[in-house]
Amino acid sequence: MGKKKRRQFKISKRGLPPGTLVYTGDRTETSSHIVTLCYGEAQYVEQPAYAPELRNQVEGLLWVDVRSLTDTNLIEKVGNGFQMHPLALEDVLNTHQRAKLEEYDNGLFFVLHNLRLDAGTLELVSEQISLFVGHNFVVSFQEDPDDTFSSIRKRAQEGIGRMRKKGSDYLAYALIDNIVDGYYILLDEIETQVLDLEDTMFSNGADPSCKARIFDLKRLVNQFRHRIMPLRDAVTRLYRTESEIVEEANRLYLRDVVDHVAQILDSVDNQRDILDSMEALYHAESANRLNEVMRILTVISVIFMPLTFIVGIYGMNFDNMPELHWHYGYFITLGFMFVLTVGMLVYFRRKRWF
Repeated sequence: MGKKKRRQFKISKRGLPPGTLVYTGDRTETSSHIVTLCYGEAQYVEQPAYAPELRNQVEGLLWVDVRSLTDTNLIEKVGNGFQMHPLALEDVLNTHQRAKLEEYDNGLFFVLHNLRLDAGTLELVSEQISLFVGHNFVVSFQEDPDDTFSSIRKRAQEGIGRMRKKGSDYLAYALIDNIVDGYYILLDEIETQVLDLEDTMFSNGADPSCKARIFDLKRLVNQFRHRIMPLRDAVTRLYRTESEIVEEANRLYLRDVVDHVAQILDSVDNQRDILDSMEALYHAESANRLNEVMRILTVISVIFMPLTFIVGIYGMNFDNMPELHWHYGYFITLGFMFVLTVGMLVYFRRKRWF
């Protein structure tokens, strides 16, 4: 169903000029709303609406947080208010972007994804987050209506740490770092799923349900890696940018984010290698089971071959077969067949065929 929606949105944009604002996501049940914050070392003001005039009332940093992207007119109004490039605004509403950094004359545009795991279906739920960072202002666009940055807003409200003492680049770092920290939670959930699967395979062997579970986990890990790979390049570019918006003293924090993304990517690759090994183990276990079955069938076939030969000989209707007229011929034949069978079983057992 999700793929069909994405395909329809893409078709609806065909032929439109660049910069046309069309929301391509699938979250259409909630309307957009905005929270505006303006704070400095001594003041903090927050309004649950778009209030750019706060910039004139409070000396400090302006943060406009847009939640839900269904109202394109509101998105356009905010973008025009901060002189965002039309292509950047188009990327805000095109929610299938890869993580990236784009530099404009009046600001930096950063895209990344907030990821969550649906443990029941092992589906990766992705929410696109877009940031436009300029001198003394940050505009954030969240695809979902819930508040992903509540902890950051609380730090600004209570004056915790360096939040009120730093500029827009530090706020952008804090928002990006908040998303990246969530990746550790997702990674822990994936590792838990992999460990549970390992325990299941150790207990039950090559159970058919394990094959489907391995496939689902590999698909999940590959999707996660697909999101992380471009983010590593984006945060590295942000760390190395020559833009005046990024202060030299704050590059240490950005370098820390680069390191975190590299660690997560290494862990994702490790989980993928583990799943590859588990898949190989599953196929090897299945092959071993098949070999065991073939071995048992071979033993049975080898045992019955001489018995069938004997029965076939004495089933021929020739007159000149004196054994057919022996008084104890039937019992002798059965006894010989029994001794032959037992002897073959003992021989195969010593050879560890079963």
